[in-house]
Amino acid sequence: MQLWPTILLLLLLSSCASNKTTSEITEGAGNRPQWVNDPAEFCGDEKLCAVGEGISFIRAEGEARKNLAKIFKVQVSGTTSVTQQTSSVSSADFLESAGVTEEVEISTREAVDEVLEGVVTSKKHQEGSDVFALAELDKITARKLIKPRIEKLDAEIEQAYESGRRSLLPRALDLDAKRSALQTFLSILGIPDFSRGVTHAQLLEKKAQFDADPRIVLVEDSGRWQAVAETVAGELTTLGYKVVKKGKHHLKVNVENSARREYLNVKGFERYHMNVKLTATNTSGEVVGGMAFERTENGRSLSQIRANVLEDFREYFYDQLPGLQLD
Repeated sequence: MQLWPTILLLLLLSSCASNKTTSEITEGAGNRPQWVNDPAEFCGDEKLCAVGEGISFIRAEGEARKNLAKIFKVQVSGTTSVTQQTSSVSSADFLESAGVTEEVEISTREAVDEVLEGVVTSKKHQEGSDVFALAELDKITARKLIKPRIEKLDAEIEQAYESGRRSLLPRALDLDAKRSALQTFLSILGIPDFSRGVTHAQLLEKKAQFDADPRIVLVEDSGRWQAVAETVAGELTTLGYKVVKKGKHHLKVNVENSARREYLNVKGFERYHMNVKLTATNTSGEVVGGMAFERTENGRSLSQIRANVLEDFREYFYDQLPGLQLD
C-alpha cells in the first residue's frame, strides 16, 4: 500500500491534461461560492468532491485532485485490508497463496485508477493571490466503470462453482476476495452491491462439503530437485488436499524434474534450465491429468536460481492445478 499516494497523485495530475471540460471561474472574497467552504454539501449525494488551494489554477487543481485521492487512499486501503483478513479467516484450509493478496491489492488499485480518470475540475475561484479548485467524481460514471469488472468476476466465480470441481474452488474464493475489494471500494461512493449468481456463503458451503470428504493424494518424487515435489505437496495441502507419501489414496501425482547447467559467458553468473513434468493417475493406474513446466534462469548462485525457479513454479502450479484433474 506504500505506493498508493504516489500512484494516485500521478494519475490525478496526468488526468488534469486529459479532462478538457470548460471551468466556471469566479472572483472576489465577497463572491466566494459555497463549494469552497463546504464541497460535500455542494456536491450532495451524486458526486464525491474535494477542494484544493494554491497560488495558481494549475496548483489548485493538483491539490484538489490530491485531496480527492486521499479519500480513496485511506478508505480503500483500510477496506481492502479488512477484506483480505476476512477472506483468510473464512477460507480456513484453503489458505490463500502468496500471490493472492497482491492480486487483490492490484485489482483494487487498477479499479481506483480507472475511476479517478473520470475526475473533472469544472469550478475555480480566485481571491487575490489565493486560488481554489473543485475536483468532482460523478458516482454514476464510477459505477459504469466498475460494474463490468464485477460482472466478469461474478461470471468466473459462477463457472467455477457450477463445475463442481474442488480444484477450482480455491480460485473461486480468490476471485470472490477480489470482488469484495471492488465492492468495498464502491461502498465508499455509496453505491449498492450488484446482483450476483453465487454468494460468498454458497462458496463456503461448497468448501465445507469438500472438507467433509477430502481427497487423499500420494505424491511421488523422481527428479534432481526434491524441493519441487515438496512444493507440490505443500501447495496441495494448502489447497485442502490430504497429502501422503504411502498408503491408501484416491489419486497419485508423480513429479519428474531435471535441471541442466548451460553455458553463460558472464563472470559471476550461472544459467540453469529446469524441466518439470507432473502426471496424475487414479487407483487403477490410468492417467487422469498432467502439466509441464520449464524455465531458464540466470543468477549468481545455484541457490538463488533454485529459489527463483521454485517461486515461478509455485505460481504456475496454482494456476494450472485444474489440469491435474484431482477432483
